[in-house]
Amino acid sequence: MARTPAIPMETPYKGSFEAEGDILQYHAVIAGTDDHQVKELERGESGDGVNIEGVAQEDALDGNSVPVVHFGITWAFASGAITRGDEVEAIYSATAAENGRFKTISGAYGAGKMISGIALEDAEDGAKFKLFLHRRKQVALS
Repeated sequence: MARTPAIPMETPYKGSFEAEGDILQYHAVIAGTDDHQVKELERGESGDGVNIEGVAQEDALDGNSVPVVHFGITWAFASGAITRGDEVEAIYSATAAENGRFKTISGAYGAGKMISGIALEDAEDGAKFKLFLHRRKQVALS
């Protein structure tokens, strides 16, 4: 039987999940195997633009509890230079410390891809920056 993650209804913008594998603070996480779990992005995901659950607020070891912001303002780590106002997406990287960072969306963006949020400040590659996380899908242009 599935367990519901601890998402309080009075402030449903964040919740607490069980880490499925090790998770890094301020990196994007995806839904885990069970509905009470989250995990780091994995090889085999669609790569850039993957559907994310939110941003982990702490480092967590496998099996430990980890708070996750689903919507609103959070810290995040940049992959490449980011300019305030840029729309960003979460990225997969084979380098663990870079997996789940956010990069600026550039060029044509395919229908069904997730736009993770908007940068609230400039950031250099690898720097922490403020992100307005809103997780929306790009629609097909007609």
